[in-house]
Amino acid sequence: MNNDFFSRRGIRREQRDVRRFVSRSFVLRGWVSRKDAKQQSSIRYVLLLLLLTGMSACQKTGFSYDNVVDNQQTDYILTDTLSVAMKTIQYDSVPTSGSGLLLVGTKSDPYLGAVTAGSYFQVIQPTGAEIPVNGSGFDSLRLLLRPSGYIAGDSLQPQSLQVYRVTQTIQYAKTFYSLYNNSNFATESTPLGSFTGIIRPKTDKNVSIPLSNALGNQLFTMLRDKSPDISAGPNFLDFFRGLKIVPGPGSAALMTFLAQDTSLTMRLYYHVNEIVTTVKYVDFKMNASELQFNQISTNRTGTPLEKLQGPVKELPSSATGNMSFTQSLTGVGTRIDLPYLKNMQQLGQFFKIMKVILTVYPAAGTFNGSSQIPASLALCQADKTNAVTDTVAYGSLTVDNLYNENTYYSYDITNYCNTQLTADDNGARGLFLTTPGGAGRNSFDRLVINDQQAPKKKIKVQVYYLLYK
Repeated sequence: MNNDFFSRRGIRREQRDVRRFVSRSFVLRGWVSRKDAKQQSSIRYVLLLLLLTGMSACQKTGFSYDNVVDNQQTDYILTDTLSVAMKTIQYDSVPTSGSGLLLVGTKSDPYLGAVTAGSYFQVIQPTGAEIPVNGSGFDSLRLLLRPSGYIAGDSLQPQSLQVYRVTQTIQYAKTFYSLYNNSNFATESTPLGSFTGIIRPKTDKNVSIPLSNALGNQLFTMLRDKSPDISAGPNFLDFFRGLKIVPGPGSAALMTFLAQDTSLTMRLYYHVNEIVTTVKYVDFKMNASELQFNQISTNRTGTPLEKLQGPVKELPSSATGNMSFTQSLTGVGTRIDLPYLKNMQQLGQFFKIMKVILTVYPAAGTFNGSSQIPASLALCQADKTNAVTDTVAYGSLTVDNLYNENTYYSYDITNYCNTQLTADDNGARGLFLTTPGGAGRNSFDRLVINDQQAPKKKIKVQVYYLLYK
């Protein structure tokens, strides 16, 4: 074929026109339908022309233009019957440190179980505090939290919070540079303080938790008398290693608070008796934001994932009600495999995948609008051990706010499929759905997905391919 016969622009136009034409005439699991001999001849002519111009750079062994004869056929076909295997994977730990948000509360989910969240953090002593020895006195000690606006659960119900003093140094484990959802540090057995009341996360500026007067008096005396344990920086963290905040009895929601040195403080109020008594305060601000982390625990009893614990790290969708689950914060993700993808090469002498679209639907009844489901999901490649090796695509979420019938994530996995057609055992990869980056570390949004055995809203793979016989 003469390369000057068509310009590059002409090739694109031919390809576009062919796709528009054949998209009105293809059928599933078969050849493009032809209504009469004239239409058949037109399709064959245009498709052969597309192959001769647009695919000349493929250099496919065994395919040459001399092989194209009148009694052979080239078709542009769509199939959505490719088998999909799905599993729910439990990975060991999720990094939750340095997120900038303190997550506290409890929530029960019929699919993933009861989740409990608490948070650890350090505070540092105030600098430049000058408290007169005579005429001053301690008033109160409080922990001040600033809601971020996020809540999972009923904000109209009273929330319960408890604060404990940490007795073990908060630090990274050797060779690690994060703290995780299952990290743990010892605390005192009796809480320093507690709070019960309604928290309006979008309107309340602060939540104030009264803390132990005994601790407050001790800190006040140390500040006033300039004790070495509170005046020298490193010494204070040996004396006061940090705080842990957890949900108290009756807590029925999960919410987040800002974890920054200007929004998370332990405030000590005192007064000075001068001509007029003056109320003052000093702040013990949050220290080392990289060491603040959220601790997460789950109880999956009575859920489809009840057996996903201990040595059991994965469950096929057939064992979990023909569903799989993704919730990054609790270490759960969905693995997707296309076990018969390579078999498609046996369909004809020349076979080429043109486009593959993966569509993931949240199972009906498991979400409300765009709430409870992640705003975005990354589709990654995973090896046989479920270790993520690369990112394939970021899901485009379409939300049907009116009927909730057509909400879905879609992914173009064309390059992935073409790579897997020729991959050996070492290069074989599955797909893994998870929350991108750190987006899933501060939210309990989760996704429930139906497998192909479900009657509707099931996972779908659409393969568009050219076949020359």
